Amino acid sequence: MISRPTRVLIALAGLGVLSLPAFAQGYGNYSGRGAGELRLHVGDFRPDGKSSYWDGIRQDFTNSDPSDFENPSFGIDYLLPLNDHMSLMFSGNWYEGNTTNSYRNFLDNHNDRIRHDTRLDIASATAGLVFHLAGPSAPIQPYVGAGGGAYSYRLEEHGDFVDLSQTSLPIFRDRLTTSDTAFGYYFLAGLEFPISRRVSLFAEGKWTRVKADLKDDFDGLGRLDLGGREIAGGISFGL
Repeated sequence: MISRPTRVLIALAGLGVLSLPAFAQGYGNYSGRGAGELRLHVGDFRPDGKSSYWDGIRQDFTNSDPSDFENPSFGIDYLLPLNDHMSLMFSGNWYEGNTTNSYRNFLDNHNDRIRHDTRLDIASATAGLVFHLAGPSAPIQPYVGAGGGAYSYRLEEHGDFVDLSQTSLPIFRDRLTTSDTAFGYYFLAGLEFPISRRVSLFAEGKWTRVKADLKDDFDGLGRLDLGGREIAGGISFGL
């Protein structure tokens, strides 16, 4: 099975291959940021896990640390330049994290682990401002940004559970789900490397802050932290 970091590196390598034709064009003098940029990126997202839901599963189950949910993320951005040093950015991102948990303090009647699968999907639609710290003709272009928007999520736990409300502690099988949309914000910082008049490669770090109130099958379990940190790289096309 291919590890998560390896999958990210393979995806980044694929983006590099797609950009090879641009190297043949050479990097010419470029003035202005044109009509905008379309950016495609892949990264690695790790939840922060700072909420009552995360505290609860860390206490009760194995494989429940935020690092166990670390997985690739994918996104697309459109940058609309306002001037040479500022752009509006509209973004869509998607992430799916999954792991298999087992009770720390309970075994079944065969002394086997009692397991269930947990999956967390997050899809976001955001808008923000990007500040370009160097001119559009600089060979390396650092930038910072901030913004916010809607973060839709779906949380699912599927498998075997212990009914703690009964003294006999029976094991039952179930599928628990909840979904909703929360609003949050992000900060980012990155570097862009132009390789032709219209094509650039970039790498960035993003920090997201989002929390949602749990409901449906998870009602009463407090809040779910959807925020985290993402390291991503990709390719940008000038329009």
